[in-house]
Amino acid sequence: MNKIYKLCVLFLLTFSAINLYAQNSATVTATNFEILNNGANFRFDVHALRTSVAPFEVGFATFVMEYAPGALNNPVLSNQNPRFNGGGSYSPMTSVVFFGQQVALQINYTGGAGEELSNVPGPTGFGERIATITMDILLNVQANMVWDPASSDIVTPTFGQVASTYNGNYNGTLPVELSSFVSSISNNNVTLKWSTSSEFNNRGFDIERKTGSENAVWSKIGFTEGNGTVNEIKNYSFKDQNLSAGNYSYRLKQIDFNGNYEYFELQNEVIIGVPQKFELSQNYPNPFNPNTKINFSIPADSKVSLNIYDMSGKLVASLINNEFKSANYYSVDFNGSNLATGTYFYSLISGSNTDTKKMILIK
Repeated sequence: MNKIYKLCVLFLLTFSAINLYAQNSATVTATNFEILNNGANFRFDVHALRTSVAPFEVGFATFVMEYAPGALNNPVLSNQNPRFNGGGSYSPMTSVVFFGQQVALQINYTGGAGEELSNVPGPTGFGERIATITMDILLNVQANMVWDPASSDIVTPTFGQVASTYNGNYNGTLPVELSSFVSSISNNNVTLKWSTSSEFNNRGFDIERKTGSENAVWSKIGFTEGNGTVNEIKNYSFKDQNLSAGNYSYRLKQIDFNGNYEYFELQNEVIIGVPQKFELSQNYPNPFNPNTKINFSIPADSKVSLNIYDMSGKLVASLINNEFKSANYYSVDFNGSNLATGTYFYSLISGSNTDTKKMILIK
């Protein structure tokens, strides 16, 4: 009797091992979620990886993800895996939207021997890419894109079910919708203007700039507060003043309250030319204590002097002493902490050009 019991246990263990070995299984992963084209499109990849020991062929397959109702539409496929896309046992893949809140990627099996799903993780670790899905963003809302396992399935050509695990969700906010972003130039001052047609969870915009020089990097030059969540047009502007001659690029870093962000880049390069005339600007601030800024422009290369005098005409500071300067816009900081309260004059000499202006120090 004991011997029979042991044989039964051995049979059950062997049968279970065979079933475990024979069970077809896979992991399907959505990854590389991206927002593109200044917030107009949303894109992601679908990968699949065989996880069972024994190989199996792919017949019909449907991969379905859910998202916030009405947020996305018009799926377009790219990077379709040629092994499952037309020719042989498959017609071209398709992607459709159901009920305004589900997007499905379909492998369309037509008959015959199917292709085996690879068990090689590849460089992503997620297996082979099935396709890339790009959709139009219709609403700026919390997307909450998640898998719908009940509606997703992989079936072999012999109609065997593949036990599948679904990974990869997107829980971020779909972006602020930027309707325009333009620039205008006045001498060496740039005004940036942009508009949004709607906003969701928008804390604001970092304004970033970089020069046209090689290896230039983006630097933050300002911040403009957003309007949180609105469904109406909002207009914004920012002034970048007293730039040197040269080429500049600008971009906005739109930041949500939860820390998510997206970049919008100005499509045109901004070019500040050399000055057309000699000019000395009024210092700012004025009156000042103790720091102020003096801006000037010279239209031709020359030696330059910039000096500070008191009311008696005595030289009290030399900011630029007969130095050679190229035609350009310049800005000089002056600290009057060692001077007494009073009225002073600053004088600029460039070649044959001279100008003098008054400034007031109040302590």
